[in-house]
Amino acid sequence: MGAELRLMVPTTPAIEPDDRKLVETIRSGDPDAFETLVRRKTQKVYALCYRVIGNPEDARDISQLVFIKLWENLGKYDSAYAFDTWLYRMVTNVAIDFMRNRQSRDNAVNSNLRLVKTSTDPEQGVIVQRKEVESIFNDISSALSPKQKTIFIMREMDDLPSAEIAKVLGCRESTVRNHLFNARKVMQEQLRQRYPEYAQLWRNR
Repeated sequence: MGAELRLMVPTTPAIEPDDRKLVETIRSGDPDAFETLVRRKTQKVYALCYRVIGNPEDARDISQLVFIKLWENLGKYDSAYAFDTWLYRMVTNVAIDFMRNRQSRDNAVNSNLRLVKTSTDPEQGVIVQRKEVESIFNDISSALSPKQKTIFIMREMDDLPSAEIAKVLGCRESTVRNHLFNARKVMQEQLRQRYPEYAQLWRNR
C-alpha cells in the first residue's frame, strides 16, 4: 500500500535554470553547465548562421567557432543585458568576418526572403517562385557589404526592430537605418539592371 501511495505522489518537474543563472554556474567552474548551454543554443546559433551565410556546411563550421568564442568570452558577458542579444551579436560578428574573408561569393544567402511578390495573377505577367526569389537574392545581394547584408536580413527576414539590431551590432540606431536604406537602394538598382522584368514587382511590394 505504501509503495502504491508513493507512486501516486505527483513529481515536480526539474526546472531548467535561465540563461543568466546558467552562465553564473559555468563561471563557477561547472563544465556540465556549458554543455547544457550549448545544447540549448545550438539550434538558434545554427539557424542564425545559416540565414546569414546560406550554406549548411559553412553554417555548421561557424556555429562551432561561435561556441569556442562563447567559451573564451563568457567572462565578458554583462548579465544586465539579455543573453540572446549578446549571443546574436557574437554570431553576426563571426558571420560578417567570414563573409569578408571569403574569396568566392558562390555561397550567398539562401533565404525565402520575399524581395519581390509571388503572384499567380496572369495579368501581372510574371510568376515568381520561391527558388527564383532565392536565386535573385543570391545574385543581387552580392553587391552589398557584409554589414549591409546582415542588417538587411535581420530587419527584413527576422523582423528585428532597428533598436534591437543596433544593440546586436553595437552601433547607433541611425547607423542601422542608414545601412538599411543604402542596402535597399543598392538592391533595387541591381534588380533594375539585372532583372528589369521584376523591378516593377519590387516597387509594388
